[in-house]
Amino acid sequence: MAMTRSYTVGDQLPPLSKTMTQAAIDLFEKSGGKTGPSQFTDAETARDTLGTRGTVASGRMSLTFATELLRRYFGAKVYNRGGMVELRFLRPVRPGDTVTFTGKVTGITQVTDGGRVGVEVTGTNQKGDVTAVGTGACIVPSACVPAEA
Repeated sequence: MAMTRSYTVGDQLPPLSKTMTQAAIDLFEKSGGKTGPSQFTDAETARDTLGTRGTVASGRMSLTFATELLRRYFGAKVYNRGGMVELRFLRPVRPGDTVTFTGKVTGITQVTDGGRVGVEVTGTNQKGDVTAVGTGACIVPSACVPAEA
């Protein structure tokens, strides 16, 4: 018999760390159909467009990794059916940065199809600078959340 996972306010999600490389940034941009130089793939364009010394990773990469954090925590099958993430980008992520995404369960609400588990999400680089903050949520089966008092 499969074990049912339970969720409690205050639970910490296992952290997920990603090191950004220029090769990974280039692949990510190509996967989205981008062609030609951009602030993500070309240092000169980044200097001209953003005024930065070099390229940056797009916020979409951080969003992808935050989504991965939640998919790992809730399980792909459950998250793909009822999960979401919203992020606000606070600092650029550059090639060579390692960003660690963390999460904490902040609330559980009964909904028609089960329980909506809310999560606070944070991305922090190797220097301790917060690069992104946001929220995520996933609708999980009723058996996974405490009954309302």
